[in-house]
Amino acid sequence: MKVNQTRHGHPQHGIAGACIALAVAVAAWLLVPAGPARAQSAGVANLLKRHPSAQASEPGNGQREARARAERHRAEQRETDRRRVDERERGGSRLSPDERRRLRKSLYDFRREMYDGS
Repeated sequence: MKVNQTRHGHPQHGIAGACIALAVAVAAWLLVPAGPARAQSAGVANLLKRHPSAQASEPGNGQREARARAERHRAEQRETDRRRVDERERGGSRLSPDERRRLRKSLYDFRREMYDGS
């Protein structure tokens, strides 16, 4: 005769169900974050900020920002080129030839004192 070990009301039946429920609860507890994420550095903190996404509603926004950055860069380059041209037109130096000659001589004398000891 065959004996059915899992009869209704058998004490092992409730223990197995409780163990499974406990395992599911522990797994859910481990997978759910405890609180809001905190960044370990400033760069990650910037990524975790919740900004209203203007880019999602407006697809050309990123292109406009890139164009604005490029235009600012070109404007800075033009300003730098203008300064260089102005310096070349003025002779590239604000010292007179006599002042440059005296400066070169004093630097030469200074070097000689430092290294030759004279």
